[in-house]
Amino acid sequence: MRTEVVLKSSDFFIQKNCKIDYKFITDWCIENENHPFFAHNEDGIATPNQFSNNLRAYVRAAKDGEDMTNMEHEHQFHLDTKQTEYYKTYNPFTFGLRPFADLYWKLNRFFYSNPQVHESGESYYIHGWFNVYTKRKNDKGYDHIPFHKHIEVMHPHIYHGFYCANVEPSTTTYRVGPEQPENEWVVHQDYDDMLIYSASGYEHSSSPWLEDKPRVTIAFDIFPESIYFTEQDLNKGNPEHYSWGLDGQLYQAIPFPDIWRGEG
Repeated sequence: MRTEVVLKSSDFFIQKNCKIDYKFITDWCIENENHPFFAHNEDGIATPNQFSNNLRAYVRAAKDGEDMTNMEHEHQFHLDTKQTEYYKTYNPFTFGLRPFADLYWKLNRFFYSNPQVHESGESYYIHGWFNVYTKRKNDKGYDHIPFHKHIEVMHPHIYHGFYCANVEPSTTTYRVGPEQPENEWVVHQDYDDMLIYSASGYEHSSSPWLEDKPRVTIAFDIFPESIYFTEQDLNKGNPEHYSWGLDGQLYQAIPFPDIWRGEG
């Protein structure tokens, strides 16, 4: 299913003051960022256990102090790692810690309050991960995420978003692609204890982090059950396909049904 790609502020769904223990989430993610369950070694650099080769390449290069010019402006993140330790992804919504469970429940109610979500006619799955951004020192450091997108073909019922645990002051910028005039980009101010999501497929980037305490977010992708279990591959040449899979290095999604159904 294809949909026309346009971009406007009303495409983004935002909930502030979620009343989640964002300070606990912040401190926990910072403390455990490089635990073997969440990070692995790529050429001697602790790299997040995430499914995106492009993103992992950027994180590794940023921490190593490489020239990021091409990665930022040409949207070409070449993974040239020589040695990669085996890893699996993870899902923070399975941690069994109360603040992460609260986030699952708050997001679930917020997500299913959107009438567009119900138009798919099926239940959803959710995959998540946490991001820790640090201020650059001596031209080294993963201080922000560059423009990137999670799917190549826009789909009306595949969503991406994030929860802001420690983000002030920072912004997130969205665009259709590098060809879009900058005055048409959408910029959102980020606040602690805020949820934001939209249909996936937009390129997005965070502003460079300049504070001493790292910036922390919990990101997530939400997609219909039929998409998750088809294990489709964009590389097979069909532009309608989406690159999902059940391999351990891809998604560790869990069911995300409408648990608030009937409660108004």
